Amino acid sequence: MTNQRKWKIGIIGAGGITEAHLEAIREEPRAEVVAIADISSEMASYRAKRHDIPQVFTEYETMLQESDTDAIIVCVPNYLHAEATKSALAAGKHLLCEKPMAMNAQEAEEMIEAAKKADKILMVAQNNRFRSDSLQVKTWLKEGKLGNIYHAKTGWVRRNGIPGWGSWFTQKEWAGGGPLIDIGVHMLDLTLWLLDHPKPVSVLGQTYAQFGPHKRGLSEWGRIDDNGKFDVEDMAVAMITFENGLSLTLDASWASHIAEENVFLQLYGQEGGASLRLLENQFTLYHEWNGVTASTELTPKPQKERILLFRNFIDAIEGKAEVLCTPEQALYINRLIEAIYASAQKGEAVRF
Repeated sequence: MTNQRKWKIGIIGAGGITEAHLEAIREEPRAEVVAIADISSEMASYRAKRHDIPQVFTEYETMLQESDTDAIIVCVPNYLHAEATKSALAAGKHLLCEKPMAMNAQEAEEMIEAAKKADKILMVAQNNRFRSDSLQVKTWLKEGKLGNIYHAKTGWVRRNGIPGWGSWFTQKEWAGGGPLIDIGVHMLDLTLWLLDHPKPVSVLGQTYAQFGPHKRGLSEWGRIDDNGKFDVEDMAVAMITFENGLSLTLDASWASHIAEENVFLQLYGQEGGASLRLLENQFTLYHEWNGVTASTELTPKPQKERILLFRNFIDAIEGKAEVLCTPEQALYINRLIEAIYASAQKGEAVRF
């Protein structure tokens, strides 16, 4: 029996989301992290010590040249996604990029072209697709159990959740926007993946900045930088229509005067409806039973979506599966986010 190959992984970025990836990789026997790079040597060294990573770099370009890696995970601020991804692909590495894929559609297109040129895997880390409830709903939709879906509501709204005021999160040139591109992208991606990415017709969006400019609604995590600034939205709302008649409403907020944080997805179908409350792991099916209106609470066995995401990435590298989160789908989401921001700026609907 031959020994199973271990794929050598390098990490670009040592921030908070990196920990989630490192914890997942520890559960995958086919991979090991051999190098990590971050401009903060302190942060990179901390992750390296915590996870027994042998090589630490302060420049990812040096890591790409000097470290023997097969694949790279990009966990840097949004404005560096395209640059780091294209560099890693050019160096002959497979690539897993954190969401959002890019700052805009043009950067996303460049990343896709770089992957094609290098003939390497490019995957975007949309972990919520791998939740047990998400996969169950996807199966029902494929089987037609909810009938034709004509409307969807989704969103991620926080009461106090502005991350790191003055950091890259709250500066448009580094983040590309506020909660829409930060947490709204999760819900937009999950909902439209469930609905097979219908072709959009129009987008009407609005953005607000009621808390951030006054340093209100701050979260308990993230470093505050008083020398920084807040020039993004702290709430975005949108309505999108599609060629098949479907409509979708989206709410994304870092701060709001609401009861509590809510991460939700509701599907309205002719034969049934589904409601997911992701924070509470509540999953409800609305339907009729022998002519009587009924609601069924479901509790799929929880699963570690980050581990499943990474396993899908490794399976794709080994040629055993296609990536579940394709770069083309991420480009589709980038285009919708751009349209929402454009509509908010123009004060009118944007048509595709």
